[in-house]
Amino acid sequence: MIGKVFRIFRERGGVLRALDLWEWYEALSPKDQKRVKYYFSLKSIKDMRFPFRAKHFENGEVNNPGYTRATLLGTLAQTALLEGKYEDAEWLYHRALEFAEDPYEKHLILNDLLMLYQKLRDFDSMERYALIDLQLFEDYKDKLRDRMGGSLPQLNSYELLIYILERKGEKTKALELLEKFHKEGVPHPFYQEVRERLKA
Repeated sequence: MIGKVFRIFRERGGVLRALDLWEWYEALSPKDQKRVKYYFSLKSIKDMRFPFRAKHFENGEVNNPGYTRATLLGTLAQTALLEGKYEDAEWLYHRALEFAEDPYEKHLILNDLLMLYQKLRDFDSMERYALIDLQLFEDYKDKLRDRMGGSLPQLNSYELLIYILERKGEKTKALELLEKFHKEGVPHPFYQEVRERLKA
């Protein structure tokens, strides 16, 4: 009987076990465990393309999740963001960042985190995380270019940081940033207009 109990416990964890997140989850406070489980269940209900359901959370049946630890938690954070639960979304995005190893993966999470801080109008956090994303640019730009069919897309972090620097009166820094990423081939929808304004 005792052996059976231990075997069942060892096999619990579902998608969390498959992603080596079960011990991490077990070490969370009850409040944070509830957050993870709630948004996992909500994602399961709201998104028919999501490959897991609530039963997969801890039943040990998942072998090939198709997600990394960071992308799973980022997906749950996105669900919280869409629900307007900003505190939960922020907590989940930060946990996702802690597990992110690939620079491109970090970029995707940072991009969503910036959208959250834009909604909160938290300019200090916007500046901090936009800068982190742009510092990673050299490490993810090739993968981003490949994913976008050979050209770089607009970058929220780039446009946002230029706006914040201009807002703070740091026009020289904003202009240097604008020109640097323009040369890299990153489009800015108002490049000429912003350039003229910053040079004035």
